Amino acid sequence: MINQIRADFYRQLRTWGFGLVMGLTVVYCAVCVWFKSVGGVMVNAPLSALDELTAKQTTVRAGIRGATINSSVLLYVFIALFVIVIGYEFSQQTYKNTLISGISRLQFILAKYLTLLLDLFIALALFYLTALITGRLAGRAWGTALPHLLQETGLTLVTSTFFISVVFSLAMLVLIASGSLVISAVFIVIWPLAVSLGSILTNWHWLSYIDFFNVAAGISFGTIHTGELWRYLLVSVVALTVSVLAGAELIQHKEL
Repeated sequence: MINQIRADFYRQLRTWGFGLVMGLTVVYCAVCVWFKSVGGVMVNAPLSALDELTAKQTTVRAGIRGATINSSVLLYVFIALFVIVIGYEFSQQTYKNTLISGISRLQFILAKYLTLLLDLFIALALFYLTALITGRLAGRAWGTALPHLLQETGLTLVTSTFFISVVFSLAMLVLIASGSLVISAVFIVIWPLAVSLGSILTNWHWLSYIDFFNVAAGISFGTIHTGELWRYLLVSVVALTVSVLAGAELIQHKEL
């Protein structure tokens, strides 16, 4: 499995798409932080909180909080990583060659997920590093003690990476079940919108636990407290486990 992760990561480093994703991530963050732009793919975002955050974005800390909300737009960019890591192999049916080589179905799915997780971590690390540097270049104060700011940003980075990866693991399951790269890509796009709209129309509070894309944004808004994270983590771990095991089972029944 480790060899598979290394091979996937080495292969994607040789593609122009990987570099383009990282470049777009950096440029997008720098522009948003420099011009104090706050917004994202959130149907039920509190506009008053957005306006307040924009008006008070005079510190690096406020800029990073604003960037967290802006990061929801990156889901469209990160679809390219999904295509590079696993989508292309399924569209060309070349994944069968990997399975024939001796790796188990479960190891194959885990390797793909971990590669995507690593990609997301690198991209979001660049994103938050850019937010921090851009804020300082704009002449803004830290907004809090630097160690506390780094700890806060680190927590947001890890949280964002994990919860976004859960949606991509579900998209992998959709890809394996449908065999369609288009359907799985559409799934990534409509998931946050469908969950948010469903929450608005039904007022079902439990839908917030599967609103994976907006957990980090909820922390920035203060609507999700650190003490409540365990519930979101539990649901996410269950969803991740089910998607990985179900994906392995579906591949098991595919004709090689």
